[in-house]
Amino acid sequence: MKIIALTSNFDGKLVYINIDTIGHIYEYEKKEQYEKHEIYTVVGTTTHNNGGFKVKENAKTILKMISDDKYNVLKQAK
Repeated sequence: MKIIALTSNFDGKLVYINIDTIGHIYEYEKKEQYEKHEIYTVVGTTTHNNGGFKVKENAKTILKMISDDKYNVLKQAK
């Protein structure tokens, strides 16, 4: 099992995700008429039906974190 830590777009806290449960990753740009544009990445898991977690890391960074073992939170804790 490998768990990565991503930064929540909502409150800046860490969200820990088991990479085996990731079902989809996509980048999203929210456009409001009179407000700033908000860009974030959605990471959907197969264990949740809420549409996914909105995180600050982009899809390319998340894919790198998945493939590189140095981002495994479980190994860092040892």
